Amino acid sequence: MATAKVDRTWHRGLTREAIVAEALRILDDDGRDALTMRRLAAAFEIEAPSLYAHVRSKDELVDAVLDAVLDTVVVPEPTADVRSSLVAGFANYRRALLRHPSAVVLMTERARFSGAQSRLVRRSIELLESAGLSTREAADAHVTMIAFVLGFILQEVSRPTRPSADVSGDPVMARAFATVAGRSVDERFEVGLGLILDGAGVPPAKA
Repeated sequence: MATAKVDRTWHRGLTREAIVAEALRILDDDGRDALTMRRLAAAFEIEAPSLYAHVRSKDELVDAVLDAVLDTVVVPEPTADVRSSLVAGFANYRRALLRHPSAVVLMTERARFSGAQSRLVRRSIELLESAGLSTREAADAHVTMIAFVLGFILQEVSRPTRPSADVSGDPVMARAFATVAGRSVDERFEVGLGLILDGAGVPPAKA
């Protein structure tokens, strides 16, 4: 595949923001494996060492790309209706990652938080604690919800929406698939979050 060229001036005018935006474009278009410093430099028609004046390493670049994605997540303000705030916040998180699904893989590979991830974790813990959960309970609930959201998104972007096998001869499977098909993807997502919040003891959303 030919490398896309970025319409820009001489490389001394290169900015960190432009580098991060181009890295995200490569990630979106061609996936995680395509995001290399050499590929990124080629897009600007420069040599890779020129990038290091703006990002110190590939790790720092990936952190900046993840921050660019997660900074678009609208974080709900704490309200009396904690459950609705949590569902809205995680729905916003899912929408942001669905716009950049390869970022999910990058997130699962990293052992440290980016700055934007820390901001989102903090608000989730604050909301859970405001519902009466201890810090331990809040942390457990948050970790479980993150695992659910990331797994849900990976299924959304990588699996067929219809079963590939004929389940008509298996009444249990036929009932299960018919039940699942009766809900939209958004509804299934909210039901899954609701089950976790029920188990954590977060009160139902107010009518």
